[in-house]
Amino acid sequence: MPRAKSSDNQQKPEAELSAKSGVQRAVWDLRYEGARKIKGAKIDTGDPEEGPRVAPGAYTVRVTGAGQTVTAPLRVVPDPRGDASAEDLAAQTALAVRVRDDISKVTDLVEQVRSVRDQLKARTLALEAHKDEERFAPLFKESQAAIAMADALDDKLENPTAEVVYDILAMRGGTRLYSRLAFLQLSVVDAEAAPTVGMLQVLAEEEKDLAALETETKQFVAGDVAKINQRAAALNLPFVIVK
Repeated sequence: MPRAKSSDNQQKPEAELSAKSGVQRAVWDLRYEGARKIKGAKIDTGDPEEGPRVAPGAYTVRVTGAGQTVTAPLRVVPDPRGDASAEDLAAQTALAVRVRDDISKVTDLVEQVRSVRDQLKARTLALEAHKDEERFAPLFKESQAAIAMADALDDKLENPTAEVVYDILAMRGGTRLYSRLAFLQLSVVDAEAAPTVGMLQVLAEEEKDLAALETETKQFVAGDVAKINQRAAALNLPFVIVK
């Protein structure tokens, strides 16, 4: 299994080789791993799974097999047709990795919110026949409110109701954070120069929104969802598992 590793310890994709004897070949596309994608999500442009290009520099190829590991040095050199300095290309790669990681954070938040919401929906469905009983009414009401909050969080993070790409641009509010970061990633990954002031300013704004949504999600889980679980526990009912 060959693996290329750089001096800055960024994660690289691994390639599986056949266990059969003979000459084996693996190709590294000189990119880091891409971002984690939201299942089924639509974005208007860009592809989060397209990883950033590595910067010119020293790397190590590592091959592991039969309990042994062999390494060899590898050097990535700049495209001779370009005129960007090594420092500029390193800065561009660093920014692309940063955007990639922000997209993965959005994906993780969406997956957590959806997990909570889906569990709440299943539990409230089970309580449907008892929603008017004094014992269960508060739990049912709070669960419905939490489902609405989860839907609102999901809508802030990405465009969950978009069925086709055009829906993202047509719906009120336009592109959400996930799609905006995907477009920024495309702009950064395609560049072969130092990050522009505009790119840095846009990312700062998007990361400000991301931080706010991370906080909102944590408060939702630690507050509203925890309260529902406490009420359910008092009724000896299993409820929401937060991952």
